[in-house]
Amino acid sequence: MIGGGINGAGIAWELARKDYQVTLFDKGRCGAQTSSKTTKMIHGGIRYLEHLHFRLVRESLRDRAWLLEQLPQLVKPVEILIPIYADSPRSRPMIRAGLLLYDVLAGRENISKHKRWSAGELLERVPLQPGRLRGGFSFWDAQVDDFALVRTVVASAAREGAAVREETPVVALERRPGRWVVRTAAGDESWHDFIINAAGPWMNELLASNAIRSRYRLSLVRGSHLVLKNRVSDAGLLLQSISDRRVFFVLPWKGTTLVGTTDVIHRAPLDGVVATDEEIGYLVQRFNHYLATPIGRGDIASTFAGVRPLVGRAANPSAIAREYRVVRRGNMINVFGGKLTTFRSLASKVGMRVDNYFGRPRPTREPRFVIDTMAGA
Repeated sequence: MIGGGINGAGIAWELARKDYQVTLFDKGRCGAQTSSKTTKMIHGGIRYLEHLHFRLVRESLRDRAWLLEQLPQLVKPVEILIPIYADSPRSRPMIRAGLLLYDVLAGRENISKHKRWSAGELLERVPLQPGRLRGGFSFWDAQVDDFALVRTVVASAAREGAAVREETPVVALERRPGRWVVRTAAGDESWHDFIINAAGPWMNELLASNAIRSRYRLSLVRGSHLVLKNRVSDAGLLLQSISDRRVFFVLPWKGTTLVGTTDVIHRAPLDGVVATDEEIGYLVQRFNHYLATPIGRGDIASTFAGVRPLVGRAANPSAIAREYRVVRRGNMINVFGGKLTTFRSLASKVGMRVDNYFGRPRPTREPRFVIDTMAGA
């Protein structure tokens, strides 16, 4: 198992609960790369409805409900407000139609139905710019400490018997009859009956360096975030950029405020990814368009950025689907894409494909989370 982000960790946990012998390799500390640089949301992805990704939204909402039930220590509901202005690129009827559909897709597992708010009611709750505000809506999703979630899943996999090898970059894969040889940067070799490649943003590089052909190639899209020094609101905000129709979040986060994200094609090296000055300026400008108290660079406590591995191509990175692909060729599975919320569904699909390869379905033990008390260390 290569890659200790949320999807690799989830797959390792799934297979260990099926009593497969699992070794999980990660180039650094599991969860310390892309999976800890997210918008901290466990969500259905309401903005995906605009691109008709109904299956992904339904699956995400189902997994959101499961995580809220199974892991309430980490996954918490959050209310999100959508203010509508006279110049908003999406109209009030369009937003309401999307929220109605979001409620329907959530079904009985919905946290709470969406609600309509007048302009005055919104201004009582959030320090928004009052000019041309036409009212808005609220809906519910969930938040999580993403790094703590990955560490919890890794600890749960280890509890079930998975061997976890952190700080162990895999540099070469060599196919042998019926088996694979895995070579690490330290020069170690190990033999495996089956390989699962969940290397995330490093997928393209790993496949190319080992001459492994694939029908998919990932688009690498950088998402940057600001962490402000102060808390703006107890509710989150989903805001629409006037210039490019992108949506971005302003979220309460551990006593501060999280602002993000951007969507920029990433062509630089994958180690040490940071938010650029241009992205910081983009988020500051759009925040100030909506909030009555403007911010400057001095109001930013920190920034972070991660690279999302997305399946497909588009002139606008925001339009690239967040769907994942699980592709098996013989005794190798490559996992393309995937999001934080749906790691359980993805892992289940991988588990079924592994069972198919070995010729019989294996029962899976019930999931039991083991909280990693060192996740924040």
